[in-house]
Amino acid sequence: MCPTKEILPNQFFSAPSKEELKKTYVGKHVAELPTPSLLIDRPVFAANCLRMLENAAKLKVDFRCHIKTHKTVEGTLLELGYGLDGNPHNATSKIVVSTLAEAWATLPLIQDKKIDNVLYGLPVAKLRLGELYEFSKVVPTLIVMTDSVEQIDAMVEFSRLQSIKWNIFIKVDVGTARAGRVYDSSELKLLIEHALSADVREHISIYGLYGHCGHSYKARDKAAAQECFVEEVKKTSYALKVIREIDLKLRPVVSVGATPTAHFASEIDSTQTLQSILGEDSCENLELHAGNYACCDLQQVGTGLVAEENTSLFVLAEILSSYPQRNNFVPGEQLINAGCIALGREPGPFPGFGKIVDPLKYGQWIVKSVSQEHGILSPEQEDCSFIPYGTKVKILPQHACITAAAHGWYFAVENDIVVDIWVPTKFW
Repeated sequence: MCPTKEILPNQFFSAPSKEELKKTYVGKHVAELPTPSLLIDRPVFAANCLRMLENAAKLKVDFRCHIKTHKTVEGTLLELGYGLDGNPHNATSKIVVSTLAEAWATLPLIQDKKIDNVLYGLPVAKLRLGELYEFSKVVPTLIVMTDSVEQIDAMVEFSRLQSIKWNIFIKVDVGTARAGRVYDSSELKLLIEHALSADVREHISIYGLYGHCGHSYKARDKAAAQECFVEEVKKTSYALKVIREIDLKLRPVVSVGATPTAHFASEIDSTQTLQSILGEDSCENLELHAGNYACCDLQQVGTGLVAEENTSLFVLAEILSSYPQRNNFVPGEQLINAGCIALGREPGPFPGFGKIVDPLKYGQWIVKSVSQEHGILSPEQEDCSFIPYGTKVKILPQHACITAAAHGWYFAVENDIVVDIWVPTKFW
């Protein structure tokens, strides 16, 4: 099952040189940058990171940051709590990754002892166990996600060949219907019983239970988001009952969160509400996780839980053409050089695939439709004028994660001046 030397797929990817990019672009104004480009407002990004860590501190729980949106070392440092001043602020040392390429990219931070606990957040693929085993040699604690008996059996089989005892998070479906087993299902109970059986426990250790309230994006106010959070804790911790029926000594971590719920979780009456759900002896094992919070996007703004000024990720595009009166719009439509492979094609509560946020006087224009390289701008109201040819515009996309994945590097800016280049890891 495990080859003599594990092949790491990401080793074949050559990233652009950060230093060469910095020599070329640092100090330039946004107006001088090529289009389409991805911009990160670094002070806003940092403020979002520190605010989330403060939320976790108020809730008196650990925080695990998900780095899948930006996939960069620079962004991870800020999410861990190392602010623009380089000093730790309510710092955490726990992360979630969605790809193994992301995990390997954080190796400098692991070696620097800023990260000591990494969760691979996808239910484990059998053919990636060898690579996970290799990564487990470089990080103090590696945790893998599982939601099936077959995955556990594959890990047991592997550990019989290699010297490893796997730490696992059991994924609980709390209503999103993506990954995981439904919180009160017989399938989840059988999974837990199997993980705690005598033969399996030699090779597997239950680190915790993991719930993700992705459907909380439907929340439209703080009260609804907090209700989602409490419900998420209830459903994820339901599995605690099953575990305690088998082994009362186990105290697994209950990891919950999504950006909409995590924003306001700290304002819940944690002493009473959470203890009534988890029991007084288990509150200390509660963990909060989130990912998109550092960037935010139109989907997040659509929840009503964040404002546009809390968004930090934008696409810089350029006006190419104007089409008077097209499709009966007044004044018509315009063409930009950012299509679906620069912006994504994600829907959201707001119409279109993004909206212009700068220059402010063109804020009536949205990205109505996208093809591969083209985007079509359409006005949301009639009393506006065409944007002049060659104008560079900042677009707030629907979904920051998908948008960021399309770009080879990001321009980190402060007051529209490039201060750094972030080079994300790519692929899987």
